[in-house]
Amino acid sequence: MEVSGELLSVELIAAYILAFLAALVFVYSAVELLLPGVRARMRADEAEIDAKLQDLFYTDSQARTFLFIKYGGALVALVVGVLLLDSLVFGLFLAVLVFLLPGFMLDNIVRRRRERLAEQTGDVMTAFSACIKGGMTIEQSIDEIVDTMRPPIAEEFALIRERIEAGQPVIAAVRSANQRLDVPRLSLIFQTITISLERGGRLATLMDRLAESTREIERVEERVKTETSGLRLSARIMAVMPLVLGIMLYTADPKMITLLFDTIAGNIILVIAIALDISAYMIMKKLIDLDV
Repeated sequence: MEVSGELLSVELIAAYILAFLAALVFVYSAVELLLPGVRARMRADEAEIDAKLQDLFYTDSQARTFLFIKYGGALVALVVGVLLLDSLVFGLFLAVLVFLLPGFMLDNIVRRRRERLAEQTGDVMTAFSACIKGGMTIEQSIDEIVDTMRPPIAEEFALIRERIEAGQPVIAAVRSANQRLDVPRLSLIFQTITISLERGGRLATLMDRLAESTREIERVEERVKTETSGLRLSARIMAVMPLVLGIMLYTADPKMITLLFDTIAGNIILVIAIALDISAYMIMKKLIDLDV
């Protein structure tokens, strides 16, 4: 009996070793198969992120920082969800959120820069009008804007000046900036310059009229923001309310809430609820942000 028991334990150990070796071979094969594709995808993402950051003159972070958050952070979130929260569902959900986070960060950076550019367009129009009335050429007016105005508009016109100094025609440099920035108010300036160079016209008078129209649009936007401030507050309250209700329910009946964390079905329901809450907030925010 003792001999058979020893043989059984040896066979069991051998089975564990073989299973471990098989798992290692499977993991190694999967890594070798997927690693080239993952590396190619990471290089493509890094190039895309780097191009966006260079277009924005954004020097606070490098593309690899966003790439590390996207892939490394997603892996860490998966491990945290599986090991600390003891739930594969939570781990996958956190990994997806962290994986999407750099995209939201970049979109927010782009949006804020475009807003700052739009806020400076009125001053640019006024400066152009004053320079033209003072007898300056368009190239000299661009130099004046670069030297006297603050970023980000000064950075954008500095890039236009560099293109012109490199031998590119003014129209081509202005059109290139217009396509890259995609800021409606700034596009009016670029189109006015283009039309003035192609067909002639009183550029100073056109800039004065555009400046007046832009100031009226800014007043309307401020009024819209004031009137929609209550809706913005409602959207924030709506996003936080499920958490408040969950705390209240836990206080009244803890078992009702712990089921969401202790069972797979509860994990799935909780993840779906959080995803729906985030989606509802994003949709409501999108509806509130009116384009004037």
